Amino acid sequence: MRPERSFPALHRIAIVLLLGCCVLPLRAVPVDFDLPAQRAADALLAFSAQARIEVLFSFDELRQVQSTAVHGRYEAEEALARLLRDTGFTARRNRAGKFVATRSARPTGAIKGRLLTPEQRGAAGIPVAITGTARTTLTDRAGEFEFTRLPPATYRLRATAEAFRPIEFTAVPVEADLATVLPPQILEPAETPTLLEPYLVEGQSTRRESLNRAELAPRVAIGNLDLPRTENDALPYRIYDREKLARSGVVDLNQFLQRELLDSDATTRPLDQSGHRSSFLAGSTNLNLRGFGADATIILVNGRRLPESAATESGYLGTPDVNFIPLSLVEQVEVLPVSASALYTGNPVGGVINIVLRPNVDATEVTATYTNTLGGFDAPQSSVSLTHGQSLLDGRVRVRFNASFARTMPATEAELGYRRANLQTTDDPGASLYRATPNIRSVSLDPLFGPGSPPLTSVAPGADGSGGLSAFTGRQGVRSLELFDAMGGLAVSPDSTDQPYGRRQNRASYFGSVVWDIFPRLQAGVDAVYTHTTVNRGYDIFTGDLALAAGSPLNPFGQDVIVSLNETAPALGENYSEAQLDLYSAVGGLLLRLPHDWSVAGDAQYTRNVARYRGLSGVDAGRWQELVDTGRYNPLRDTQVQAPPADFYDRALLYFGEKDRFITLGDYQTIDTAARVTNQSLPLPMGLSSVTAGADYRMTRLANYTEVARYADGSLASLPVLWRGRTLERISAFGEIQAPLLPAKHLPHWLKLIEAELAVRYVASDLSREANIAPTVGLKADFASGWSARASFTTANRYPTSAMSRRVTTGGGGGPGVNYAYIYDPVRNENYNVESEEDANPAIVTEAAVTQTAGVIYQRGGRHRLRAALDFVDTRKTNELLYLEAQSVINLDALFPGRITRAPLAPGDSHTVGPITSLVTGLVNSSWRHSQNWNAAVDYAWNDCRGGTLELHGRLVYFQRYARQVLASSPVVDQLSAPDGTAAGLMRWRANFGAGWSNRRWGFGLDGHYYHERLLPEIEWISQGSKYIKGTTQFDAYLEGDLARWIKWLDGRCGLRAQLRVNNVFNAEFPKYANDASGAGVQPYGDWRGRTCSLSFTASF
Repeated sequence: MRPERSFPALHRIAIVLLLGCCVLPLRAVPVDFDLPAQRAADALLAFSAQARIEVLFSFDELRQVQSTAVHGRYEAEEALARLLRDTGFTARRNRAGKFVATRSARPTGAIKGRLLTPEQRGAAGIPVAITGTARTTLTDRAGEFEFTRLPPATYRLRATAEAFRPIEFTAVPVEADLATVLPPQILEPAETPTLLEPYLVEGQSTRRESLNRAELAPRVAIGNLDLPRTENDALPYRIYDREKLARSGVVDLNQFLQRELLDSDATTRPLDQSGHRSSFLAGSTNLNLRGFGADATIILVNGRRLPESAATESGYLGTPDVNFIPLSLVEQVEVLPVSASALYTGNPVGGVINIVLRPNVDATEVTATYTNTLGGFDAPQSSVSLTHGQSLLDGRVRVRFNASFARTMPATEAELGYRRANLQTTDDPGASLYRATPNIRSVSLDPLFGPGSPPLTSVAPGADGSGGLSAFTGRQGVRSLELFDAMGGLAVSPDSTDQPYGRRQNRASYFGSVVWDIFPRLQAGVDAVYTHTTVNRGYDIFTGDLALAAGSPLNPFGQDVIVSLNETAPALGENYSEAQLDLYSAVGGLLLRLPHDWSVAGDAQYTRNVARYRGLSGVDAGRWQELVDTGRYNPLRDTQVQAPPADFYDRALLYFGEKDRFITLGDYQTIDTAARVTNQSLPLPMGLSSVTAGADYRMTRLANYTEVARYADGSLASLPVLWRGRTLERISAFGEIQAPLLPAKHLPHWLKLIEAELAVRYVASDLSREANIAPTVGLKADFASGWSARASFTTANRYPTSAMSRRVTTGGGGGPGVNYAYIYDPVRNENYNVESEEDANPAIVTEAAVTQTAGVIYQRGGRHRLRAALDFVDTRKTNELLYLEAQSVINLDALFPGRITRAPLAPGDSHTVGPITSLVTGLVNSSWRHSQNWNAAVDYAWNDCRGGTLELHGRLVYFQRYARQVLASSPVVDQLSAPDGTAAGLMRWRANFGAGWSNRRWGFGLDGHYYHERLLPEIEWISQGSKYIKGTTQFDAYLEGDLARWIKWLDGRCGLRAQLRVNNVFNAEFPKYANDASGAGVQPYGDWRGRTCSLSFTASF
C-alpha cells in the first residue's frame, strides 16, 4: 500500500511554482526593487511579486540561507544575481523563459583578455576558443573577450584571425571566484599567407582580480589565521604583494622591508649587516615601526608569532629574524602601523607585520637571484629556491615543498675605505695605538735611540723580531698608523682593513606542507620548516699592551717599553669563530566547515630557536704577559705576517666553552595554540559581516645557559656562571567583527556603505602586572563619488620581553667575547671603543599606548585606475620602556647617573676627565612619548598604454610631532626639532616613488628612495661639524622580460622570466655621520656596497 503524503511533506520536497500578479515574458526592462536581506526563500517570493516573473526553486533549501539586500533600479537578471550572491545558489533562465534557482555545483572563475590590431586598436570579431572544449566567443568592439563560469583548472586558449598569426595562451590558471586577466595581445601579421604558426603566451604572467572579498585570503587549516585585510579597510593597512617582492631584486626579506617600510628605522642596520656585532646574534633589529623600538613591532607568519632570536649579549630575547622565511614562500606582507593588541597577540605598540605565505598551487617553480657590487670589488649575494606544489587524490590532498639556499659575502674596509678616511690618531706619546704593526713606547717616555731621540717607534713591516736595534733603523719616532691586515680573509676589529661590513652567511631552508580534505567539511593540515644558518666574521683580533723588560733578551732598547699590538690566531683558521643558528617550526591544524559559512579552526605551533657558537672568548692578560716575560712570545714582530707561537694557543687564549666544540648559547622554545570560530559572510540585519572569536595560549621557554671560558687543555679560566632561563605563559581571549553600521536601504544615495570594525582582547599571564584588556574600534564610510573616510581607535599594553641577564666574559686583551660599542665622548671630544655591558632592571612596569587614526581614500577608474590615500596617526604612550644604548647612556648621563665608568686622568692629559672604560646599557621606564605622523600614498595604472600597463606610485611619511619626557622631573624634548639622542633614526620626511611599464613580453621601471636630513643632538654638533646629517636620494632601475619566447626548445613547456636591476644606479654617496656606531663616519642608507646589480631568473613548469 502506497503511503499517503501530507501537504507539509510535499511542500518540503516539491519544486514551488510562483506566479506573479501578471505573468509576462522576461524583458530587459529595469525595475525598482526594495528587497531587504532575509531568508532567500522569502526574498525570492518578494522578487517574483515585484518583477512579475516566474521563479522555480526549492523552498526548503533556500529558506536555510540568507539573501543579499537589493535596493534600487535593476534589470531582473542583475537583481536576481545580486539577491543570490554568496548564498551558494544561482538562477538561470530555462527554455520556457522562467528562472530556475539551483545550488551551484562548484565555485567558478573567469578569464578576461583583449586583442589589439597592429595599430593598437581593439580587434573586433576575432574568434577565441578554449582548446579541448566547445567554449568559444568573439571579441567585442574594444577587442575584449571573456569566459565566465569556468571550473577551477588550467586552460589553453587559441585566437585565430585571417592573415594574422594565431595566438595561443598556454597554462592559464583559473581559481574559484577569481578572474584571471590576461595582458593585452597585439595581433602580428603572418609573414606569408601560408605561415600561420602560432606564437605562445605564458599564462603564468597573468594577474588576477578578486570577485569575492571573502576569497582574498583563502582559509585552510594551516593557512593565514587573520581575517582578510586590504589597504581600503577601516584600519590603515599597507599591503606589499608578491610582484613587488620579486621586482626588488633582493635575496632576503629584510632587505626588502628595510627599503619599503618608510615609518621604520632607516638608520639602524640589521644584525646581518653589522660586522661589529657578535656572529651568534640574529634578528631584524631595523624593523622598528614609528620609532617605538624593534621589540614593540610584532612579526607574524600567517597570523602566528615568529619566535624571537634565542641568543643575545644581554640575556634579553632578541628580535625575530624575518630572513628565516625564504622570499620564494611569501605571497604578501601586511603592515599595520598602529597599536593593535586587540587584533594581534603579542601586544604590539609600534605595529604589526604579518607575512602571508603562498597558497597551494599545482606548479613547479625555480628562482635564482645573484647580486654584486658595481664598485670594482667582489661582495656577492645569491639565492636559489625550488618550489613544488601538487594535488593528489582528485584534489583532496595538496602538498607543497620548498628548498631555498642563500649566501652572502660582505664588503670589507679594504674595499670601502670608510674608516681609513676618518682614521683618528693622537699626539700623546703615552697613548696606546693598535695599528698594522706593533707600536712601541718607553715606559718612562725617555729617548729610545739615544739622547734627543723620540720615546716611541714601531715594528717595520715584515719584521720577525730577531733583527735587534737595527731592525728599527729609520723608524725613530715613526708610529704605525695604517690599519691591521690579517693573514687573508675577514678579520673582526675596527682597527683592521679586513673588518667586514656585515657577516658572511650561508643559509639553507626547507619547507613542507600537506593539506588533506578528510571529509567535505573537515580539513587537516600540517607544515614544517627547518632553517640552518652558518655565520662567521673571520679572524678574531685581540689587542694588548705588553710590557717588555729592559733585561729581556728580546728587548734591544735597554729600557722598559710597552708594546701595543694586534694579534690573531691564524692556526685555528679564518672561520674558527662560527655561529650556527637553527630554526625548527611545525604547525598542525584542523578546520571544520559548518553550514552558513561558519568554520571552527584549531591549531598548534611549536618553534625552537637554537644558537650554537664555537669561538674565542679573549686572552688571559696575565698569561700573555707571562709568555713575554719568559721569552716564549716575541711582541716585536710584524703580527700581520708572523704567526704567534704554539704557547699562545695553549696557554693564553680563552676558548668559549671548550676548544673545538660548539656551545649552545641560546635555546628558546615556544608553543602557540589557538581555537577560533569564524564567519566571513555572516548575514546580520545591517548586512553581510565578518566575525571571529576565540582564545589562544602561548608558552615561551628560555633554557639555562652556563657561561664558562677554558684554556686549550680544558682547565677553567674562571668559575662557571649559571644564568637561569625562564618560562612565561600567556593566555588571551579575543573577538572581532567587521560589519556595516547601517543597512544599505537606510543610506542616502550619495553614501554607498558605512562599516565598523570592533575588536577586543583580554590578556592574562603568570605575571600579574601584565593582565589587561585592549579594545580596537574602526569606522569607514564609502561615498558614491569614489571618496572614502576612515578612522580608528586602537590600544596596546606591553610588558618587556622575558630576560635572562648575563655578563659578557672579559679577557685581558679583549676580543669578540667582549661587547664593544663605538661612542662619541662629548667631554673629551673623542671617538673610541668602550666595553659595554647590559643590565636587567626587574623594577620596570607595563607600558600602555593609545593610537588614533583618521584618513581619506579616493579611488576611481577602470582602464585608468587611481587610488590616493592620506592617513593621520597619533600615538600616546605612557610608562615608556626606554632602552639606553651606549651613546644614549652618555648623552643622558645627567638623567641616569652611575652607568659610566671612566679611567683616572693620566699625567699630562689636558682633559678634565679620563676616557670612558665601560658603560652599562639596559631598559628603564621613562615618562611618556607622543608621536604624530602623516602617511600618504598614490597609485595610478593605465591598463591600455601602448599594449601594456603603465604604473605610477608614491609613498610618503611625514612626522609632524615626536615628543617625549624621560622622567616626570625632566623637560619635554621635541625629538624632531631638538633631539637628545633617545629616539635615534627619526627623520621628518621619507618617501618612495617610481614608475614602470610592462606587457606580456617585457617591462621596465625606475624607483626612487628619498631620505630627508636628520637633526642631531646638540652634543654631536662639534664632531659632525654640522647640526644635520644631510639628506639623500637613491634611484633604482630594472628591466624584465619573458625569455621563453626566445628559447624555441622550451616549446611552451615552461615559463622563463628574467630581471636585471641596478640599485642606487647613480651611486649616490652616503651622507657624513661622524658618530656612526660602525665607525665608518657615514650614515648608510640602503646597501653598504653602494651601487649594486642583481640578475634574477624564474622558471615555472
